[in-house]
Amino acid sequence: MGNNTKFDLKEKIYNWKKALSSNPSVTEADVDELESHLLDLIDDLKAKDLDDEEAFWVAKKRLGSSQEWEEDYQKANNAVLQIKKSLIILAGILIYFLSFYFLKFSSKLLLISLLALEIDSHTSIKIVLSYLTGAHFFYLLFASSIYFREKKTVAFIERIKMKPRDILYLLITTIGFGIIDTCLLPISKKLIRASGPIGNQFYDINFYFNYSFPLIICLSFFFLHMKYFKQTKSAIERGSK
Repeated sequence: MGNNTKFDLKEKIYNWKKALSSNPSVTEADVDELESHLLDLIDDLKAKDLDDEEAFWVAKKRLGSSQEWEEDYQKANNAVLQIKKSLIILAGILIYFLSFYFLKFSSKLLLISLLALEIDSHTSIKIVLSYLTGAHFFYLLFASSIYFREKKTVAFIERIKMKPRDILYLLITTIGFGIIDTCLLPISKKLIRASGPIGNQFYDINFYFNYSFPLIICLSFFFLHMKYFKQTKSAIERGSK
């Protein structure tokens, strides 16, 4: 049989994969596995003197349509997807506590270092306040950059590959930061008492930080989640048409 020069096998396979990827019940790993089966079938058929076009359509028919094995893949992937979602949620919670305790212990360490260097107490407080304020703005900038990059928001979240080992590392690091913050507390209190009136200012800064930072984190996660939900819902609706 003669080869059909107008048939682009690579393009047909690419479009076939693209259609599969739009199916919410089929994961990236499933698409790769199905592509491997399709290529094997095409090679076998071409070995029997079929051209690219004939081999592709016969292989595709033998492999079946997405409707035929969608339910099986959906059942198989449901548990995996739930675990992945749970890991991402848990990672988000741990990252929040990790950031929270890091900023708390680092601000205490910064104040202790400044006072130990005999820098003016009021200047030290201003530096610590600027540090925590800068951390707030940095996080807002980071969250905003994700939110406003509309075409890459879903891709950014989907690229997050969390494993139980990564969660364990986050947990250990978070606990470590919490321990450091606790250990620095009596030292910072002693220096603050010795510094006179700045003690109340530092306590006020920490008090407001305990509310402002969690508020920013919660609002950021809320808006990013709504963005993700809206775009994935639109993708599912387009795929179902």
